[in-house]
Amino acid sequence: MNKVESPNLTLKERLSLVIKGKLPLKALTTVIRPIGDRAESGLEYMDVDSIWNAIKAAEDGHIEDLYAIYRDFMANDNHLQAEFAKRKIALLGDPLSIQEKDENSADDKTAAKAIEEMLSHLNGKERIFAHLLDSTLWPVSILEKVYRPSREPSLNYEIAELVPVEHDLQDFTTGKLMIRDTDPDTGRRLQTFHAPDPMRYIIHRNHILSLPDNWGGPMRSILFWGFLSTQDRTWWANFLDKYGSPFPVGKYDQNDDASRSVLMQAFSAAKKLGGLVVSKETEVELVEAAKGDAGDAYEKFHTICQREKSKLIIGQTLSAEAQSTGLGSSVGKGQENVRQDIRQFDSVLLAATLRDQLFKQYLQINGVKGGCPSATWGSDSSDELSTVGTLLKSLKDSGLIITDDGLVTLNKRLGFTVERDIATPPKAEAPLKQLRALSADPDELIVLDATADITQAFRSSLAPVRQLVLNSESPEELEQSIRTLYSEWKSGKVETLVADALTAFAANGATSQPTA
Repeated sequence: MNKVESPNLTLKERLSLVIKGKLPLKALTTVIRPIGDRAESGLEYMDVDSIWNAIKAAEDGHIEDLYAIYRDFMANDNHLQAEFAKRKIALLGDPLSIQEKDENSADDKTAAKAIEEMLSHLNGKERIFAHLLDSTLWPVSILEKVYRPSREPSLNYEIAELVPVEHDLQDFTTGKLMIRDTDPDTGRRLQTFHAPDPMRYIIHRNHILSLPDNWGGPMRSILFWGFLSTQDRTWWANFLDKYGSPFPVGKYDQNDDASRSVLMQAFSAAKKLGGLVVSKETEVELVEAAKGDAGDAYEKFHTICQREKSKLIIGQTLSAEAQSTGLGSSVGKGQENVRQDIRQFDSVLLAATLRDQLFKQYLQINGVKGGCPSATWGSDSSDELSTVGTLLKSLKDSGLIITDDGLVTLNKRLGFTVERDIATPPKAEAPLKQLRALSADPDELIVLDATADITQAFRSSLAPVRQLVLNSESPEELEQSIRTLYSEWKSGKVETLVADALTAFAANGATSQPTA
């Protein structure tokens, strides 16, 4: 076996051989499996013992039964589905943007553009990313990368598709993650396994548990809550079926067997006749079970089960049901902050997985220079953006500005690009309050006040006008300086600006005249 065929090549060596055309990119796409080729969970007759047996088997590496329970719980629990969908939509509902590593680097911009083009041609990427987010509850989610020779002359390979690998194809019997082989024609599971090759697979863990993957991931912690909520629903239905309608109670003399026999026959016939036929002396009452109290007990227990599931998945319970938190309570805002933290956490983990396991490889295979870009979804919440805006205004009022590096971070938080105003006002030589405190001459105070008025009138893009007013020796010099500085403006705007500046010049000149 030569080096090219050796399975012991490092990822870097294999990428180098692929780029040189000495090693093809092979992919055995996971075929959609037929119905009936999956493990049965036995949800209809499940009990606590069967759940514990599945958990213990998973800890030994056999996860088929546990994953089957996960699958069927997810398919049958509407609350679990709704909360899990909220968790995914909170992230995937925001627009996806690609941020270059260094906005001042031409190579980094080229690399970011290449990734944007790759994603734009990827069909169903929202559903693909949603599969990766399954590992919010499952221990791990896997995608299979399928490459094909690129139709673009500037690229070597392009992504044909990203195929979700079904969770129950995972195996841990060897003590590490393996993927079960499937028949390439029928998709049926085979009894052989292979290790997930980084060249071929994306592996995502959307949680921070340090437990082994075969222990079941975060879903294990709510497994019994899901079981009890499902059973509670069945128990309540059985109770209503048995005691939900009023039932007749007949009374007869203890020694009158004949009346008892007639009464029993009447009850038997009541199902067919829809009523009872008894003598006047026979006493019959309709008794209704106290299902109100029993119903409250079932409802409270069911609510507790649902809330425990919500806490794990989305970090709060208020979005799932109406709860009274009291007038002026900040509980709702606090829980929303938790939810926002979880959304940002999901964004960071998913972006890191895509950058390290997809973007970098794609750029290397195609020989694209530049640093690997990162993916971002949306921006901060409205409350956080309002806080950032207040902070920026406070910094500006204090004479501080954001550096270029700070603008990169700010753009990521905002979700769109902002740039520095070209006409940044020059730094003041000294704050006016300090100059007033140091000056005792009344004429100097008048000049400082006039300077403050000019500063107030000419700010932002007009800030240079203030300095022109203070430095010009004559109205003609001031007018010429303004027309040169704002030559690209429309003539009407320039004329208005000149008129305002000359008025300010005259006021400043009048207040700065020396006294006799």
